[in-house]
Amino acid sequence: MSWAVTEKPETKSPVRTNKEIQLGRLAMKPSTLERIYPSLGEDYSRPGILLILRVILSAALLGVFYFAKLAEDINFILIVTAAIICGYDIVLGMVKNIRDRVFMSENLTVTIAVILSFAISRGAEGVMALLLLQLSYMVRAYALHRTRAMICEGIEPERKTLKGLDTVEKGESQNQEYPIGSSLVVYEGMSVPVDCVIKEGSGTVNLSFITGSDKKVSLTKGDYLPAGSVCEEGQFVAEAAQLPENALYRKMASILKSGYGEMTENETVWRKRTAYFVPAAIIISLVSLLVLPLIFNISFSETIRRIITVIAVASPCGVIISIPMTYFAGMAAGRNAGILYTHATALESAAAVKAVVFNKPGTLTDRNYLLKEIKTDRMDSTTFLKVAAYAAAKSNHYLAKAILNAFDENVDTAIVEEFIEYPDKGVAVSVEGINILLGTSEFLHENGVEMPSGSTNEGTTLHMSVSGRYAGFIAFNEAIKQDAYTGYFKNLANSDVDRIVMISGDSREKDRQVATELGIDEYYAECSTEEKILRLAEIKERIEKKSTLAFVGDCECGEKLYEAADVGIMIGGVACGEELSKTDVVIMQDGIGLIPSVIRLARRTKHFVVRGAIFVCGIKFILLALAVMGYVPLWFGLLIDFSAALAVLLACTGVYLRDSSE
Repeated sequence: MSWAVTEKPETKSPVRTNKEIQLGRLAMKPSTLERIYPSLGEDYSRPGILLILRVILSAALLGVFYFAKLAEDINFILIVTAAIICGYDIVLGMVKNIRDRVFMSENLTVTIAVILSFAISRGAEGVMALLLLQLSYMVRAYALHRTRAMICEGIEPERKTLKGLDTVEKGESQNQEYPIGSSLVVYEGMSVPVDCVIKEGSGTVNLSFITGSDKKVSLTKGDYLPAGSVCEEGQFVAEAAQLPENALYRKMASILKSGYGEMTENETVWRKRTAYFVPAAIIISLVSLLVLPLIFNISFSETIRRIITVIAVASPCGVIISIPMTYFAGMAAGRNAGILYTHATALESAAAVKAVVFNKPGTLTDRNYLLKEIKTDRMDSTTFLKVAAYAAAKSNHYLAKAILNAFDENVDTAIVEEFIEYPDKGVAVSVEGINILLGTSEFLHENGVEMPSGSTNEGTTLHMSVSGRYAGFIAFNEAIKQDAYTGYFKNLANSDVDRIVMISGDSREKDRQVATELGIDEYYAECSTEEKILRLAEIKERIEKKSTLAFVGDCECGEKLYEAADVGIMIGGVACGEELSKTDVVIMQDGIGLIPSVIRLARRTKHFVVRGAIFVCGIKFILLALAVMGYVPLWFGLLIDFSAALAVLLACTGVYLRDSSE
């Protein structure tokens, strides 16, 4: 059986700024990204008045060039002036790109196209290209900002939505703050303003704000009540457990906002593929420069005009920029369904899951164990239970809680000394100078306790020794969770999962009964944490190479088990608090019902990513072909290219909107 690690202090990772996140994903300097990746919508600011005036003035000069009948010299001065006013910062950006060895930016390709346009006396087209690029940057930045803002409103709504609905009527201030440890009364119909722990009372609560499910949850003394939950029935006296800025919903939002900054494999692949766009455009241009005049008798200036369009639309930025935003939309859709993908790579890995391994306690069976039997030859059962309660008093393990609940008397922890908890094994304590061991049979044997024959018991058991002598054991009952029934595993198999496995530290006979009842063919019993890790490695070796393995556990599972899997999925996130970021995916509900949704949402997000990238690349290839044939002028090619990239960027919200409405 598994004995949980004692609670560790929170370790905070260094705070990464938006620029640092971008650098980690793209390995570029911030100056390279300011226009290509305009903060992915995080730090949006409206276009400055100067930029707007520059665009308007350049457009006006271009209009004068086309419609006023002026001398050729004056027209040349007008068009050069328009180009300088509109595009000097684009040229500076190109210089920075070259200095930083970045050769795929739109600054570079459009600047080259503009220079060539002036070289063949088509400067007006070059100015139109600069105007289109500036406008596309402004529209793209705003689209990124609005897309991200819309998604963020779903994962972290305004604070006013969390105010108690009845606080004014009950004589409290609507803006009252609750410091940690302060008491508050939660009435029926009230939205809880802060994360708190119930001290008195019982009733039902709607946790849909956190879990994504409208199902009412029964809570009582000792249960955690997160901010944003609504009391449906009953009344609670609760104690504030967190400041508002540390509320559970804010932690979830913080994880989402930082987690999508990691570069996914899909983004890496598409960056590598699109890195050939600019070199390919150059090759096409050189071949066209030789072939078109010699074979098709096309003039040199017309050949250059076609080449200009080929070069201008070669930048792959439109393909790349939508990928992280699409993953962010998928993560946000999961949040609204009660699924927390802690980083973008977790969402990507979940799309390839082919094997799911369930840690039986807490996922398939309920951890709210009840004492089944006490067997001892050294003392009466009441005394045995009292000694066991003192040994377990300082542990947070679910079996320790079961012992304390069965004892149902106050335990004087002041006399409990030298408490040591051994992960996956048990505890060693000294009570008024008497040494007590409580844990697995292997744990007692390792500490020199002679185990009598027949001391083991089928199912979940804890053994105890007093002063080095074996004292007996406690057996526990476990109940199968309801959401593991009703065709659940058939539904999971329909999600294209090939292998469903159960793993446990309990006896073979007990696990056989559970596996048979649930219809699970493959299970492994009597496994320590190390053996579970080895089993996970063996299962991973037997699935397809590009597939991934998911391990499903709860808060009691050690971090090593989640790390051993390709995708670690933790259920019961409401009760996990500080443990949210220790695994890849967190299901906020205390149940396995959303595992198929974890996989399906990940696959849908990947589909959007691939479809969007193929769409933009397809438009580029068509434009390149038409440009070589002379059907697409520079301004029209850029307009279509920018529009396709913008359409894909906006389409990524389809992941969020579709899944949020389901």
